[in-house]
Parts: sequence; C-alpha cells; structure tokens
Amino acid sequence: MYEKEEEMLNESKEQLEHLAIPEQQINDAIQQGFYKANSKRSKRKKTLWTISVAAILMLTFITSIRVSPAFANAVASIPGMERFVDLIQLDKGLEAIIENDYYEAVGVSQMKDNMTFTIDGIILDETGMEIFYTLEAPFSMEDIQYGNLEVWNNGKNLSEDSAYSFGHFGEKTNRIVERFSFTFGKAKQFTSQQFELIFQIENDKETTFKVPFTLKNTVQQGKVYSLNEEVEMDGQKMLVKNITVHPLRVAVNIEFNEQNDMEILQFEDMRLEDENGEVWSSIQNGTSGFGGVNNKERTYFLQSNYFKEPKKLYFRFDKVQALPKEESYLLIDLETKKVMKKPSDGKIEITNISNDSVEVKIPQIRENHMYSLFADAENANGERVDMPSESMRGDEKYNYSTISLDSQNIVNPIKLYFSAYPNYLEGSVSIQIK
Repeated sequence: MYEKEEEMLNESKEQLEHLAIPEQQINDAIQQGFYKANSKRSKRKKTLWTISVAAILMLTFITSIRVSPAFANAVASIPGMERFVDLIQLDKGLEAIIENDYYEAVGVSQMKDNMTFTIDGIILDETGMEIFYTLEAPFSMEDIQYGNLEVWNNGKNLSEDSAYSFGHFGEKTNRIVERFSFTFGKAKQFTSQQFELIFQIENDKETTFKVPFTLKNTVQQGKVYSLNEEVEMDGQKMLVKNITVHPLRVAVNIEFNEQNDMEILQFEDMRLEDENGEVWSSIQNGTSGFGGVNNKERTYFLQSNYFKEPKKLYFRFDKVQALPKEESYLLIDLETKKVMKKPSDGKIEITNISNDSVEVKIPQIRENHMYSLFADAENANGERVDMPSESMRGDEKYNYSTISLDSQNIVNPIKLYFSAYPNYLEGSVSIQIK
C-alpha cells in the first residue's frame, strides 16, 4: 500500500549517500553557524548551543530507512512533503508530528530579485518553530550567504531571545529545499495567529524577503513532569528539576550542585525510554540546549515523544563529559604564545597561537559528531572576550578547532572555558518519571 512512498524515501537516502560535499564548504557552514550563535550570546544571560550543519551530520547517521505505514501515508497526503523527508528522518518527534497532522501546510511565496522564496509549511509549539521552505532561482546559488532571520508575532520579534539555524551549506543548485529551526529562549504564548518571516540573502546585493503567513492550528501545550530528584554520578550531584514534553522537543531542566569538584560538560547519551525499551535520544541537529558550563542551571533538549502515551517512562543518562574545575579551561598568553595551563591528561595539543586566535588538536570525542570545544573566553581582568567564530574539522582520530577572539577586549592571559572534552564520569542514572 505504501510501496511508492517507501521507494521515494529510499531514493532520497541513496541521493544523500552519494552526495559529495567539499571539505571547505563544510568548514564554512560550521563557522557560519557558530558565528550566528556567538554573535548573539553577549546580548543574553543564557548561553545558546547551536549548530547549523544538520544536513551534514545527517549524512553520517543515515544507515537504513525503515518506513512506518503511518509516516509514509502522512508524507503522501501532504503535497510536496516528499522533498523534506531527509530533513525529518532521524528525529522521532518530527516523524510523529507529521503522522499526527501537527505539521501545517502554508504555501505562501514571494518573488524578489529573480528569486522565489516559498514557506511550504510550519511546525510551531511553545519552544520553537520549524519553517520548511524552498528557494528557487534561474541561476546557481552556491555562493549566496544568508543574513538576518527574524519571525514576528503581534508586534514581537520571537527571534530576539532565540537560537536558530539555517541548514543551508552552499551546494551548486538553483533550488534549495531546507528548513529554518528556531528554538525560543523561554516558552512562548501566542496572542495572534498572524506571523511574518523576515529573511535576508546576500549575493551581489542584499535581498530582503518579508513574508506574512497565518496559522490555523492550535498550539499544543507542554506536558510537565515535576521531579526535583537529586541524583549522584561519580560523586557529582545534580538536581533533575522537571521534564516538559512538547511536540517539537523535550526540555530537561537540571541544576548542578555548586559543591561539585568537577565541571559537567556534555551529556553524550541522555534519553527517554519507555517500558518497551524504545528510546527518544538527544536531538541530532539544531539547538542542543540553553545554559553553558558556567551556568548552575541548564536546559537540555531531547527528541519528543509527545504523541506517544507509554505506560512507563524513564529518564536516563550516562557517558557524561567532565573535567576537574581547576582544569576546565585553557590559560594562554596570546602575546608571548605560551600555554600557561591546560588539562593534565595531555590529550589536548595547542598547535598554533596568534594575537587573536588559537588552534587546538584533540582526540576524536565521539564518532561522526563534532562538538564545539569552548564555551566562553575571559581576559585577565575577568571580562568576557567574544568568540566571533569557531571552525572545526576532523579525521578518523582527531578533531581540529580554530577559535577566533575579539581583539578589542584582549588582556593577556586569556581563559578559554571548555564546553566539551574526552574525559568521563563513571556510572549511569535512571529515574522513572511515569
């Protein structure tokens, strides 16, 4: 019954597997994504973790396609949705949204400077918005750059406290089929169904699309599990305060004990699991969470099981990256090119130091996944130093990272605080939440 849809999905998989992506374009995409995140961080109290290379990561994660009848039927029922299958798979929450008719087709277009921009559809909840779009032109668009991106609702700019990713990395084509992913800094309440997307493209000149659209679907509210349960892992105490399940993502709120002697960095395997062992793991693209390593309280995002009603539900995590607090940063004098402090395990190598940048080499932290290595920078006066960009590349054994620093606020020595590092706590945590 769903042979045609399954064949279509498998064809999409094969096209991805044979797609050649030049290394420089990947590096440029990563750098652009982190620039968008870091350029906004100084304006907010919370730190955003964003990455705009969802399509790139997706290439490495796709190994097979299993098409459920419900998903295939849902894709077939929405005109044009087959173009976006590659952007939806690997995220159970997004697949469930399509299956349960929470995706809303829009189909609003605008033409400017010989380019046509179409909002194909929207997914909206209290935590964010997914905007599926098509950009077409009679010329190749591999050299275009994306500029400002805003969403307005009832006179308010929803992107002011949001993280967002573009998902476009400059392949040679005259048709881009992608999505904008917004993650709101705090849960939103919408007083109007009228929205406007403002989107800038920088080519030979700057083109600004202003596209109004109206949504009809009712925004579903989150399901809140209040826990306030303290757990301990390798001597480090954490308070799991609450877990809120939204259609787009699950928000996990954790508070870290200030008496801990380790700085908690990344959770490589944080997940929800039902009584049958089905897992909803961390989101593989877009924003990972709010709150950096210097924050006592942080929010982590997982794939959503909003449209599931399990009898039992467990919150579990292990593979937690951490460093002793006194070793959780690099201390570098950019003027003398000296490394004054680094983790004592010798895993990280500083390969180059300039007046406003640092290059490092580190063993691969996780196969098929790159982490931003540094969260924040601080000068000798204790003042924040902006990091305009962090570019990354990797091979089978190592990850390489180049961090640029805003030269206006450099007072040596500079502290670079780690956000990821291949050192782990022992043990695991499991909490039954339902």
